[in-house]
Amino acid sequence: MLPVLFSFGVLLGCTYAITDRACEGGTLYLSCPRGQSINVTYANYGRTNPFSCSSGGPQSTNCYSPYALQTVRRTCQDQNQCSISASDSLFGDPCPQTYKYLEVDYECERSPGQGNRFYTCEGGSLYIYCPAGSYLVVFSANYGRLSSDVCPGPGSNNINCESPGSVDVVRNYCEGLTNCQLEASNAMFGDPCPGTYKYLEVNIGCRY
Repeated sequence: MLPVLFSFGVLLGCTYAITDRACEGGTLYLSCPRGQSINVTYANYGRTNPFSCSSGGPQSTNCYSPYALQTVRRTCQDQNQCSISASDSLFGDPCPQTYKYLEVDYECERSPGQGNRFYTCEGGSLYIYCPAGSYLVVFSANYGRLSSDVCPGPGSNNINCESPGSVDVVRNYCEGLTNCQLEASNAMFGDPCPGTYKYLEVNIGCRY
């Protein structure tokens, strides 16, 4: 199947970065101004310095939760505001005996509704590009099925099918580039619901 070509409009408006932390046992609140949404760029539950949320006793400063970014994005990505607890129950315990904290870097951007939403059915591909001098910004993505009306086929009534790593895969292939190609395939995203005919949905824009 030949690639599908799309030309996107440019996203305007300011973007600014924020870093927030919450000590172990606390709750981290992320928020953006009205009309903007959260884009999580970094997250860690653990400890990387001795000063934040300091506590007595020896503290490991090489402590990382490998699932922190994925967990925070699943809760907060593309939301206007959200809350997430800094807890072992949510992130696991990457360094027992060390008092940990949750640290998140995020940007406030124009809401995903200001981007462009595109679909391609399982087995198809998307060739995505921006005008010269601009680059791709990925707001959201899912490979699976959240609607029975898009790409109807076997198992279309299963509308609770999400591949949790979709946005990370799309960002890895496309974020910051002028063009990229995505395949709506189990090979690229895994198979979140065997027996269901799936589709790839992406919400992407361009920024100068």
